[in-house]
Amino acid sequence: MLAILIAATLAVRIGILAAMPEAFVADPDAYRAVALNVVERGCFGCGDQPTATRPVLYPLVVAACRLVDPPLWYSLAVLHVALGVATVVLTYWLALHWGLGRWSPLPAALVAVDPVLLIHSALVMTETLASFLAVAALLATTRCAERPTAGRAALSGAIMALAVLSRPTFLVWMALTILLMPLAADRWRDRFRLLAAGGIAAALVLSPWAIRNAVRFGKPTLTTNHGGFTLLLANNTSFYEYLRTAQPGEVWDADQFHRDWSLRSRGLTPGDEVAADRLAYAEALAVIRNEPGTFAYSCLVRVSRLWGLVPHRSADAEGTRRRVARWSVGAFYAAESLLALVGLACLLRGRVPRELVVRGWIWGLFLAASFTAIHTFYWTNIRMRAPLIPVVCIAAVLGASQVFAIMGRNGVPLLARKQCPRLDG
Repeated sequence: MLAILIAATLAVRIGILAAMPEAFVADPDAYRAVALNVVERGCFGCGDQPTATRPVLYPLVVAACRLVDPPLWYSLAVLHVALGVATVVLTYWLALHWGLGRWSPLPAALVAVDPVLLIHSALVMTETLASFLAVAALLATTRCAERPTAGRAALSGAIMALAVLSRPTFLVWMALTILLMPLAADRWRDRFRLLAAGGIAAALVLSPWAIRNAVRFGKPTLTTNHGGFTLLLANNTSFYEYLRTAQPGEVWDADQFHRDWSLRSRGLTPGDEVAADRLAYAEALAVIRNEPGTFAYSCLVRVSRLWGLVPHRSADAEGTRRRVARWSVGAFYAAESLLALVGLACLLRGRVPRELVVRGWIWGLFLAASFTAIHTFYWTNIRMRAPLIPVVCIAAVLGASQVFAIMGRNGVPLLARKQCPRLDG
């Protein structure tokens, strides 16, 4: 079954790349530009001007690809396909550990054909890497909770830190997990070892980036100098006016906002990203204080976009083909989300053995909750939930298994406590 999943994932991912001749051409978030600058000038930035406005891990991976493949097409294709296959395989193993037993191939198959992951597998963006690191961190954390050792805690902390370096949104989840993971041990001495191992491993992974930022910008930033802008993008007068006056389906034109921000930030010292970040935070908080009602409504809008079924329109004018594609994706996510809600209800009602919940499922729920909490305030859209997709797929299959059990189809049993084989080797 695992071989079939791998073969199917390879076929789907390679087929997507073959069907998209524009794959890896656009560089919307300047990851390729930063990576090329690292290779050509040895500077993580633009020219000789360093930056920390982008997460560091993915551009460094792209820079490594550039060394072996100057055109950067084949190396990125191999990288993204390999990460996609690994994400599917790890989802299968994670489902086994979370007690799905014979149902475990199904969430892996859903990940293999997920529309958001497929589209972004052909883009120079972090979704593919972040999704892989999310499921890898969940598996490592689950295995540590099953058999708590310092080595497993260190591995979990290191992978979560890599996830933070690929997407800052993981930071809250990493901190929460490192603090709570020691509760899996029985003795206080063992708990301290788990806390120390996980914390030290995470610190060792994050410290080079933090030290570099302290030297370059005078601030040991663990994530990026872009949080203020992301908050301002989600909370500014132009966007709030759009929320008050827009017609259903109308797209917010952010061009004027970007031009205005460029003019305001241009008055700062060139390259002073910390000052620009503080200015953006100050402006966003001022808008929030001045319009608390619209801010509350905007929070609801952001949560609905993070967990939306139909991808938001990217332009007011939309052709029939794109509209059909968007609503087809919406139908897929509607069925999956409904089953995931059934799975969540099973967890909350105690239909899953408590041991599986506290040693496995709880980490996935924490991940989803932390992402939702952060994107309630910061800018978001449907692609921001890419790292959560494996968790949603496993929950959906849990819901499907319970529906089939209730319907009595072929005597499908409820989840058993010992369905998960050990994966120690």
